[in-house]
Amino acid sequence: MSEATKRLLWITLAALAAAALALWGASAVTWVDVPPGTVFNGELRDEISGSDLVTWPTPLALLALAAMAATLALRGVARRVLGVVLLAVAGWVTVLVLNGSAYDVDLTTRAPGYDAIPGDPERTWLGPATALAAAACYAVAGAVLAWRGHRMPRMGAKYSAPGEKKERRRSGNPDSDLWNALSEGEDPTTRDR
Repeated sequence: MSEATKRLLWITLAALAAAALALWGASAVTWVDVPPGTVFNGELRDEISGSDLVTWPTPLALLALAAMAATLALRGVARRVLGVVLLAVAGWVTVLVLNGSAYDVDLTTRAPGYDAIPGDPERTWLGPATALAAAACYAVAGAVLAWRGHRMPRMGAKYSAPGEKKERRRSGNPDSDLWNALSEGEDPTTRDR
């Protein structure tokens, strides 16, 4: 494999890892700053994080981690299909962030004694921007896999089930021959000496 295809594999894995981290971060950072005394889900809150507003960041972060494993395990057309799926996920995350449904919650309820304190809930940019960065990482990984995924190296090619049994040469080193036989799925104790 050429260095370029190895580099593309590392870029894809790094983009998926960044997407997972960004989505996990989006679930933890503040999406809405609320005035003192605001009640949200029965609790007095000063801020509302992404995990309080929406449920999708954490599962999509886990999907990015699963896509990393699939990128290493798959080959050929299956890897290209994974790339198309990741591009669709990137579009879906973008729609989820930009449609504003995360903010369709009642933030007007105030706790007793806080009614006189002025202030309105304010949306922050950090949470949605982090989720959009994750969508961009998903898009990069998906585009690279759809474009060149079939040419990238894969994990475990040595251990794939062979179509035909190859004649194995012995190296003359019994230890090396033993390990090579085990790697090829043979029982070295049953072979002729």
